[in-house]
Amino acid sequence: MEPEQPQPDVEKVEQEKRIFAHTLQDDLDHAMQAVDPASVQQMFADARSHEAEIIERKTEHKERRWYSMSSFVLILLTLAVLAVGTYLYMHLTVKVIPAQSVGVFQSTQNIDVSTTSIQQVLTNLTISTTLPVGKPELVNLVTDATTNTLLTNSQLYSFIGAEVPEPLQSAISVARLGVLNTGKDVIPFIVASVPDPEKASKELTIAEPGLLQLFYQALGITISGIQINSALQPFQSQYFYNLPVRTLSGIDNTGKQSMLFLYGYASNNIVVLTSQPQALKAVYDSIINQH
Repeated sequence: MEPEQPQPDVEKVEQEKRIFAHTLQDDLDHAMQAVDPASVQQMFADARSHEAEIIERKTEHKERRWYSMSSFVLILLTLAVLAVGTYLYMHLTVKVIPAQSVGVFQSTQNIDVSTTSIQQVLTNLTISTTLPVGKPELVNLVTDATTNTLLTNSQLYSFIGAEVPEPLQSAISVARLGVLNTGKDVIPFIVASVPDPEKASKELTIAEPGLLQLFYQALGITISGIQINSALQPFQSQYFYNLPVRTLSGIDNTGKQSMLFLYGYASNNIVVLTSQPQALKAVYDSIINQH
């Protein structure tokens, strides 16, 4: 017979189970009793604070993105406004062009061109006793004695018998007849305002072969008996009173050569056409003194 196995003590096992269960429950109850309520509240407070911090960070991040996008949009709108404004200014704004003038000079009494001629005007000015000595004076040529309306450029050219070419006319904004009393004689001159000196110089050079024939009457130049051949006697560049001028000479019946006509700049935008360099110098000095 096999030896009989010892049987476990059922009662002892049950007691150990009860002891284990009792001990685990007691430990759990003890642990729960050992937790400080203040610590629990602090844990909840820390959790809420951490959650609020996370929400705040997310909100701040969204606000920064919104501010960045808003700034970018504002910059684009500003650039668009500047571009539109620049376009309108460059393409739609009308530039104000200042009124052209030949300068500030003394003027004669009004002379009605409807009742006189250029020859008579120059004759009367030559014997006039009211002209100041050494100072250029403009001649007020008007269309009607009852008004102060000065002749336009085209009216002046017609009055002095000058068929000025259209390109040269377009280079001159204002043209006036003037005179200079040197104390010995009276020298007529034409003073003209030219907005574009380069263009005016070009047109004057082109017109040089016929300039004397255009203006000799207004300048009181006698050309009868003078031999003028533009091919043989072209304009020459010279200096008078340190001013560069273009001069034209002619040969009379005795074979003597003399200067008949000249033109030069009294300033960057003022051209003087005359027969004597004293007139150019007087206009130049007057313009310099105005500044």
